[in-house]
Amino acid sequence: MVPSTFSRLNAARALPVVLAALLFAGCGTQAPDQSAAYMQGSAQADSAFYLHQMQQSADDSKTNWQLLAIHALLKEGKSQQAVDLFNQLPQNLNDTQRREQSLLAVEIKLAQKDVAGAQALLDKLKPADFAPHQQARYWQAQIVASQGRPSLTLLRALIAQEPLLAAKDKQKNIDATWQALSAMTPDQARTLVINADEN
Repeated sequence: MVPSTFSRLNAARALPVVLAALLFAGCGTQAPDQSAAYMQGSAQADSAFYLHQMQQSADDSKTNWQLLAIHALLKEGKSQQAVDLFNQLPQNLNDTQRREQSLLAVEIKLAQKDVAGAQALLDKLKPADFAPHQQARYWQAQIVASQGRPSLTLLRALIAQEPLLAAKDKQKNIDATWQALSAMTPDQARTLVINADEN
């Protein structure tokens, strides 16, 4: 039988080796990429957070953080900084990133008060190509581009946007829908009835 003091001595010698192996194994692993969750709209932060994450990342993850930072900068009213960052986007974007880029291009045009440019870009996009959180932004861009003028396009955008909104924003949307309806001319209202029958 082996003396207990001998076993304890060997265990004490082996412990630093085991700890070192665990430490080095841990160094090789990376934290999971959280940018995807933010890209899917399940989490939100401010531009400072996204810019910091962008500096710490590489490749697709860095581009995701960059896109998120541009969107946050636009929401914060920092359109020039958003434009500068937008112009630094890499050419080789994946499909998800390209869709986000196309939506940001519209939002930048609107921030620059270039409604015609924004509308030209919107006309090339299809809401079905976007994720639900992006669809809400697509319809919001259509609403802003209408400049409050009552039209079928504005009404459709308001109605399409409503189910995509958070509860706190729904009442504002409903009020805007009623306002657009009541401001329509009789000719526009007749067109609306015809379209309702067609659908």
